[in-house]
Amino acid sequence: MRVRQIILIILSSFLLVSCIPTQEIEELGVIHTRGVDISENGQYETTLVIFQFEKQSDNITKVVSGKSNTIKGAVKNANLETNLQLAPGKIELEVYGMDAAKSGIFPYLDTLSRDANLPDTTVLSISKNPAKDILTIQDKDVSKNIGQFLHGLIEEESKKGRYFPKVTIQDFLSKFYDTGIDPILPMFEFDGDHPKISSIAIMQDDKYVGERPADEILLFNLVKEKVRNKWLEVSIPMGPFEKHIEKETNIGKRKEILHTAFNIVNSRGTTRLVDKSNLQFETKIMLEVNLFEMSERVLLNNPKVVKLIEKEVENKLTAQYEEILEQLQEQNADPFGYGAIYRIHQKDGKLVRKDWREMYPTIKVDFKIKTKIIRHGTID
Repeated sequence: MRVRQIILIILSSFLLVSCIPTQEIEELGVIHTRGVDISENGQYETTLVIFQFEKQSDNITKVVSGKSNTIKGAVKNANLETNLQLAPGKIELEVYGMDAAKSGIFPYLDTLSRDANLPDTTVLSISKNPAKDILTIQDKDVSKNIGQFLHGLIEEESKKGRYFPKVTIQDFLSKFYDTGIDPILPMFEFDGDHPKISSIAIMQDDKYVGERPADEILLFNLVKEKVRNKWLEVSIPMGPFEKHIEKETNIGKRKEILHTAFNIVNSRGTTRLVDKSNLQFETKIMLEVNLFEMSERVLLNNPKVVKLIEKEVENKLTAQYEEILEQLQEQNADPFGYGAIYRIHQKDGKLVRKDWREMYPTIKVDFKIKTKIIRHGTID
C-alpha cells in the first residue's frame, strides 16, 4: 500500500508539470522502462513496463509490447494491449537489445531527448538477450516491476564496490557529440532465469562493438576519476613469495597464484600527451591501499616483502591495462578519452571524428602504476 501511495504522489506531480492534458490517474499507463529490439523482418519492437492504477486491477505494473516500422508506431501498437493512455514522461530505464545496440542507439535517444517531460535521470543499458526477454522474465526472485528491479541493479552497482556508473541520456549524448571519447554502458544477461549486470558494453559513438568483464569497471574508473573506499582484487604470481610463506600452512598444497584483496584509500589518475607527432601518451595511476586479505599466509614483518607485493600488483595492473587497450584499439573505441586529450593540443581545439578513428588504433600508451600499501593486517 505504501508503494502505491508513493507512486501516486509521483504521478500527481507528473500530471501537474506535464504538457499532457489533465487526465484521471486511472486512465494513464505511465511508462517506467522501455526496451527496444529489432525483429527478424527489420521492424522495431518496443516493450514497455508501465504503472497502472485501474481500480479493478490488483497489479500496479503491466508489460505491453508492439511492433512497427517506427518507434512511435511500435508504442502506438503496444497501446492496443491496454485500455490506458501511455505516458512516456517518467521513463527511468532504457534497455536496448543486441541488434538495436549494434545498429546504433542514437535515433532512439534523439526522439526521447526532444521530450521536454523526460527526466534527466533516465538511465541507459544494453542487453545480450532480446530486451523483450529481459523485461518479460517471470522469476521468483524478481519483483513484479522488472523495470524497477533492473534500475535498482544499476543504482546498487553505482554505489558499492564495482562502482558502475549510471549513464543517463545526457551523459551519453555529451560523449556522443564530444569527439575523442566513447561511452560505456552496463550490459544485462540472464544468469539462469535471473537477470544480472554481466559486463561492460563498449560503444563506438552510439554502436555496440564489444564488451569487457563487469569486474573491470574499477580499472576504467581509476583512469578518469578519484576512487576511494572501493575493493580491489589482484591475483599475482606466487613464485616471488615462496621463501616468505609461513611454513606450517598448506604444506604440499602450494598454488601458483597468490590472490590479494585491497581497500583503496586514495587514488589519482592522470593522462598526458607525451609526443603529439608519434601519438604517444602516458597514463599514471597512483594507488594508496590497505591490504586486507591474501590466499596464503605471507610473512609481512619484512618491509621488503611488502614492497615486493606492491611491485607485483603494479606489474599485474599494467599488464591488464595494456590488454584492455589492445582490445579497445581493435574495436576502435576510446572510452578512456585519449582523443579528447589529443584534441586539446590542437591549435583550434578541434578534432575531426573520422581523423581520430584513423589515428586511435596506432597510439602508444605508457601505463605507469604506483601502488603503496599503507596498512596491512596481522598476516605475519
